[in-house]
Amino acid sequence: MPFEAYKIYEEYEPDKFKNSTQKKVEQALDIAKKEGLVPEIKEVNIEFSEAKEIFGKDFLGPEAIKTTYGVELTPDELQEIEHIPFTREELEQAKQLGMMLVLRVPRIGEGKEAKPLTIDQIREKFSGGDTLGDPKKKKKKMFYRSKGDGWFDKEKFALEGTPKLGWGLVMKSVLPDSLSKNWDQQEEVLKNWAKQNNIDPALVKRRTPVEIVYDTFLYYGENKETLLEDKWDWTGVRSSDGYFVFVGHFGSGGLRVRSGARDGAGSGLGVCPSR
Repeated sequence: MPFEAYKIYEEYEPDKFKNSTQKKVEQALDIAKKEGLVPEIKEVNIEFSEAKEIFGKDFLGPEAIKTTYGVELTPDELQEIEHIPFTREELEQAKQLGMMLVLRVPRIGEGKEAKPLTIDQIREKFSGGDTLGDPKKKKKKMFYRSKGDGWFDKEKFALEGTPKLGWGLVMKSVLPDSLSKNWDQQEEVLKNWAKQNNIDPALVKRRTPVEIVYDTFLYYGENKETLLEDKWDWTGVRSSDGYFVFVGHFGSGGLRVRSGARDGAGSGLGVCPSR
């Protein structure tokens, strides 16, 4: 096979050896990119250290989980959550919007002692009182209703619902526009909020009851600060009576769990966008 000398120079002068069709395609792509017709490829898989730098105290990762729930992630779990599924641009925007980056785990306990991390199990763990808060500002109890004394003791959402292993972005406070609106009106508020911030509305959701409990306690354990102190976050999960569950009012008497009719509304009942 004859030696093709031009290939020696192709590496150094690639444009010189492109045919006319290749050049036309590249020129068309360049123009399309400048006009915003071709989406830019976003860099993913941001490192823990970068995410922590962006969020500061609003980064709730493996250390926060150990502090609050006493759970150490296994090598397999660490490998599974190694890559944060958001770009740096998305994380920076989320921080500006008032969101926190939360790592959730579906279990409590280790090895053979591990159990699903349900609201029921969280209540049991903190049945002895506030072991997380500032010693000078401890709450009287962590849950307003103790285990065995709550309307939701036998509810499926409290006995079976667990967080999924993975990262989530959550607004730390309810959207002001979502207050005093019924459940369906809040859905429109969520869609509008997403569009205003150039986020695909399909990616924005309500948290589940156990996610709200998990996130609220995780933030409290890591930062000694209270979220949802005088507000409720309305979920998309129904209780056995068909009402949508809401969680909040994490005051000195503990976190509360209630439910309400779809067409109801309240001045303190809103929704925290979640991704």
